[in-house]
Amino acid sequence: MHPETIFIIGHWRSGTTYLHYLLAKDKQFGYCSNADAFIPGALFTGRWLTRKILALRLPRTRPMDNVKLHVDDPQEEEFAMMLLTPYSAYYTFVFPRTFKELLMSSLIFNPNDHAFSDLWKDHYHQFLKKLSYRCNGKRLLLKNPANTARISQLTQLFPDSKFIYLHRDPKEVKLSTIRMFKSMIKINTLQEFPEGTLSDEIENIHLKLLNGYEQQKQSIRGGNLIEIEYTDLITNPLTVVRSIYETLGISGFEKSQPEFEEFIEAQKSYVPHHYMESSVKA
Repeated sequence: MHPETIFIIGHWRSGTTYLHYLLAKDKQFGYCSNADAFIPGALFTGRWLTRKILALRLPRTRPMDNVKLHVDDPQEEEFAMMLLTPYSAYYTFVFPRTFKELLMSSLIFNPNDHAFSDLWKDHYHQFLKKLSYRCNGKRLLLKNPANTARISQLTQLFPDSKFIYLHRDPKEVKLSTIRMFKSMIKINTLQEFPEGTLSDEIENIHLKLLNGYEQQKQSIRGGNLIEIEYTDLITNPLTVVRSIYETLGISGFEKSQPEFEEFIEAQKSYVPHHYMESSVKA
């Protein structure tokens, strides 16, 4: 497994998906695809069949923002962790009544519960090693907002890893995150859940996730972190991508520039969801 794994982090709805899709146009990177995330037990055996089945069942767009989905598009490995282990923040989509407990235990690890942290690291590392092998040993490009406050655990596993942190106006983030959680709970839940409580829960998680990042980011080695403002990414995506390559010491920008430009041009037709207070783009 390549020692310099690249982690895209930041609160949900901060532009992480857009950046993941964009950087994945560089063929030097491997990534977790929708097929890998939603059928993680078939990374190798039966992959050709399960991939075809998923392609027939996968929605054409994401439920929260109408971003197009394809079986081979990049996806968060957190979904794979949810299907393989009991250590995922996304169980909250299925059991929303325990929203706070599930998110807090899986996002903001208890510093005194080393056993839980060690189990999470072991399962996560095992999946990424398998994913790396499936990607023919390419450097992994991973996007997972749930990792934003797991910096300490990630740097213990991958000391030389690179981090791209995206941040966005808190009002926009919270409005869009509420909409996202409502959409995901609606199609996954096994419980009745009062949606009116989501606003307060999202506010609490937002603060703890960002505080966790600020407290832990010093564990990232010098030169291995870049912080990006959402509006800069959306307004000048190619400039931001060039800055990422230069800051993190990643080669190959010029080679993949035509693919970056093609993707950026194609995304200009995307129409974001609009709110009273703000406009939101995935």
